[in-house]
Amino acid sequence: MLSRSLIHLSKRIVLQRTMATESPYKANILANQVALVTGGSSGIGLEICRQLGKHGCNVVMMGRRAEVLRLAEKMLADEGIRAYGVQGDVRIPEDGVKAVKSTVEKFGKLDCLVNGAAGK
Repeated sequence: MLSRSLIHLSKRIVLQRTMATESPYKANILANQVALVTGGSSGIGLEICRQLGKHGCNVVMMGRRAEVLRLAEKMLADEGIRAYGVQGDVRIPEDGVKAVKSTVEKFGKLDCLVNGAAGK
């Protein structure tokens, strides 16, 4: 059974997809770039990941909830976006180091960091 947060996230994803507008930028403007987005598995962070990915960027999402990360990975993959989730909390320095190392191990580099995590 899906948790409430996953059901809520799924509803928001459907809403986001129906409200999508066409981008004025070239689809491959970020080709061969790699971005790490903290808080990237939900909310504004997830939409940042979508937009980066839609423009050719490889995306690594850092988030605290493994279940939500997996759902976000699948959603982005279904849209043809190369996305990878790393579980971690930006308030824990070691998790930040792990996220950067995982990004470089997965994609060979890191070009862009978006700190979108709000944290509680």
